[in-house]
Amino acid sequence: MNTFLFVLMLAVSVAVTAVFLHEIKCDINGHSKINPKTKSLRGLSRCTAVLLIFIAAAEAFGIIKISEYKGAFLMLGAAAGLSMLACTLNKKKKYHTVQTFVKALLIATVLEATIFSIPTFRLWFGSYGEMSFSAQELSDGSDIEYRPDKDDIAVIGDRTTTFTFKGISEQVADVFVDIDFGKNTKAANVSIDAMDETRTNDYRKMIAEGTLVKDKPHSHYIQLHLSGDVSSLKLTVSPLDEGMVYIKGITLNKQIPMSISWARLFLIVFAACFWQLMMKSKTMQYSFTKNKKIFRLACVIITDIACLAAVLITFTKLDNTSITDIMKRPSGNQMTQELVEAFEHGSTHLLTEPTDELNNFPTPYNSDALDEAHIRYQWDHVYFDQQYFSYYGIAPVVLVFLPYHLLTGYFFPDSMAVLLFAVIGMIGLTKLYKEFLKKFFPKTPTGIAIAGLILIQTVSGVWFSIGRPLFYEVAMSAGFAALTWAVYFMFSANIIGTEKPILSRTAISSLLFAIAVLCRPTLVLYCITAALFMLLALPRVSASGKKGESKLFTASGARFLCCAIIPMACIGLVQMWYNYDRFGSPFEFGIQYSLTINDFTKTQFHSRLSWTALYNYFLNPPMFKTYYPIIGTEFQFMNAGGFFYADLNSTANTSGLFFLALPMFAYLLSGKALKKVRGGRKQKLLYAAYIAIPCLFIPFGIVASVWESGYAVRYMVDFAWQSLLGAYTIIFFIYSRLDDPTKKKLISAFMWFSVMWGLVVGGVQEFNQAFRFDVYNREFPEMAYEVQRMFAFWV
Repeated sequence: MNTFLFVLMLAVSVAVTAVFLHEIKCDINGHSKINPKTKSLRGLSRCTAVLLIFIAAAEAFGIIKISEYKGAFLMLGAAAGLSMLACTLNKKKKYHTVQTFVKALLIATVLEATIFSIPTFRLWFGSYGEMSFSAQELSDGSDIEYRPDKDDIAVIGDRTTTFTFKGISEQVADVFVDIDFGKNTKAANVSIDAMDETRTNDYRKMIAEGTLVKDKPHSHYIQLHLSGDVSSLKLTVSPLDEGMVYIKGITLNKQIPMSISWARLFLIVFAACFWQLMMKSKTMQYSFTKNKKIFRLACVIITDIACLAAVLITFTKLDNTSITDIMKRPSGNQMTQELVEAFEHGSTHLLTEPTDELNNFPTPYNSDALDEAHIRYQWDHVYFDQQYFSYYGIAPVVLVFLPYHLLTGYFFPDSMAVLLFAVIGMIGLTKLYKEFLKKFFPKTPTGIAIAGLILIQTVSGVWFSIGRPLFYEVAMSAGFAALTWAVYFMFSANIIGTEKPILSRTAISSLLFAIAVLCRPTLVLYCITAALFMLLALPRVSASGKKGESKLFTASGARFLCCAIIPMACIGLVQMWYNYDRFGSPFEFGIQYSLTINDFTKTQFHSRLSWTALYNYFLNPPMFKTYYPIIGTEFQFMNAGGFFYADLNSTANTSGLFFLALPMFAYLLSGKALKKVRGGRKQKLLYAAYIAIPCLFIPFGIVASVWESGYAVRYMVDFAWQSLLGAYTIIFFIYSRLDDPTKKKLISAFMWFSVMWGLVVGGVQEFNQAFRFDVYNREFPEMAYEVQRMFAFWV
């Protein structure tokens, strides 16, 4: 009966949606005249759609419960309802995208209810007799702990329980485990050994495996595709991470329920609509300056979605911890507590005193030797002159952590700090991207401009900090926040270009570049480059001085230099004093004195180690698998023949930037683009410097410099969006010089594909950073299951 209702609902929903699609097509093509029969059909379709909406609502509110087709009635009713809504709205103003939306929705819904739900229909074809075994019937084994009062079998801790089924003599399509999970237990592993007609003497070991996930009913089914009738099965269950599970029964050949992937449904519809907008919409072909309202709205929506995603990831990882408990932390870590307390006591060194054993040890930076000697020391702290220090930037401490502690008495949590800085940085990234287009490429089509923003927000690198919000990531996200806004104010101050620089914005940009360095010393290279660009802008300021004055020494030029240099100089002097007070040198940040993975005071440089970093950060291609995380990357040590640290236990790694953001390959067209620049050789070199230094040389320099500290995926935020911005410069410039409409369409198609590729390939790897489920971290099996089902729908 349930199957009949599902098939009927599917047929009716498809028919109704098809009617609405035809009506939209007629409205767009101007076929307004309709005969009475068509009018009756349209009226019937609306009445039917309303009925389907009520059925969908009934399932959503739990009034209708059909476990085998869970979510299907909601999806089919929603598809009919959305189609009717789109049809109604389209009558006021005609949009071809509405037609594409309904068409894509129809296709995606049919795929989701059929092809993507193949396991549900397995028992429709063939003779499969259902066989159920209660917990009591399963409890014959001597090692099985049956609980009569609960009528279940307990599997606790590191124990594994094996159930044997003999004399089946039937085809077995799947095995269903009716299981409950104990507190703090999210999953259990299952493996199946089998004997069938083609192998009767011994078992085929581990012929099927699966992970049973809490609150994911579909995962409780293990599919089998054996060679013949089964004679015997062995099923072994073990809780994840020595947890507790309770088995209530096992059933063979039970119909597998549907598992609707709403994310997959959305992605298909979004891809189709986005293609329509980019390739066929006349509005999206106009420059974004002619579509200011549309482009502004798109920027707001994209940025809001990114910020909302950051909030959802953060609070999901906090696992329902109340915001009050989060913000009332009685303790912290090196940045949120130790530096705060040191500054409150007027000290630049940390208050924790090193042990006498450490002070007297001959090789204090050799962590292996310290461990062998059983000497206590503070991991990843700076040790110098018998004091502990921190090499992390002090800007987050001074701006957030210290004031918060003084005001509340609590220590600001890492997770909230990363979220705060990430959101500020995301907004700044959108602002600088808009200003970048406005200043340099005002004729860029709206569709391409929107595609560029989606991609740069997706692969900015800050998601790897959001995914693991610890104190390491606080420095990364803080630097991201300061640097994005610094670049925005530099663009809006006309530092690059032909217009006269704006003094107030120049001063703010200078200040933010300096603060970025106080967040993360690595960013000093961008700060120096910004200062250089500001000096190059000086002639444009001085040219407006009084007649007879030297072009480089005018009152306006002096004011500009003050705005450009003083903020950087003041903050720089603070940093230099801070360095000198700690290590006796204004240019020493102290990282070489870290008590960490290696003795940095003695490490030797080898270019092969830099090449290892460059390859993995920029060129390492993705790998596609049929199991979570579906898309991953194998770290390549490049046969370095030496020690190169890769932080793969606590963080995942990712594909190279060229394969996350495909527009990066535009750098291969740099020579062609440079030839199209109008002006002499000097002008071309100047434009090349504006792109190459901050977008290519500095990112490559930053990556090459990690040969000593090693690979960590969080470093992507130091160079990912900066490099991509340079690639955009080349693409948008070449596009602006094209007259061939075919080539323009190819670039639009390439940008569309890059967005979809980035959302899938980059998004999945960023999601895996936040919700890992592998040999190192098994905290989020439910998230892993959803992603696996989204791509490996046949499982």
